[in-house]
Amino acid sequence: MIPMIDTVIFDIGNVLTEWHWRDSFAQMFGEELVEPLADATVRSPGWYELDRGALSEEELVDLLTQNAPEYGDEIARIVHECHDFVTVYPYAADWLRGLKAAGYQVYILSNFSEFGFERAKSRFDFLEYADGGVISYEIKEVKPDRIIYDTLCKKYGIEPSRAVFLDDRPENTEAAIAYGMHAITVETKAQTDAALHALGVHW
Repeated sequence: MIPMIDTVIFDIGNVLTEWHWRDSFAQMFGEELVEPLADATVRSPGWYELDRGALSEEELVDLLTQNAPEYGDEIARIVHECHDFVTVYPYAADWLRGLKAAGYQVYILSNFSEFGFERAKSRFDFLEYADGGVISYEIKEVKPDRIIYDTLCKKYGIEPSRAVFLDDRPENTEAAIAYGMHAITVETKAQTDAALHALGVHW
């Protein structure tokens, strides 16, 4: 039986935008530093504190620098320029606009730092087609914690069983399913569209 879906919820990174940190690191610092800097930053548990929004920009630099003090200058630059590691997919705005035109409610649910989001959002042309959203820094919680899904649904009166969540990380889609949503782990636009169609979402 095909479920009745009336709401589509989008992550931002690697769903509506490309999060190209690896290429950016290589361009900025050279290929040989990509792995050690990744371990110190984007692959570090401390990176979640960036998205959680509990630390200032400089406090986060200090925290991550403890992972690799010899790369302090590089880590500071990564934190200060992380908004530049994001490029909007050319189809993002049309994707949301098409769903809206077909009658679906559209929301954003994403892990993002306050300073990163504020610096990048002028490029996020898809936001004008969203009915609302929750960004992690706003509530000091991050995916895959259950509370962030609950906050979005309660804020906008979303019935989880009538919503589908799109995210590129399996742990986040699994958490959405555990909460009661449908969810798709995004690999490509075509794969995601096919999965949406299978759930009865058409635009």
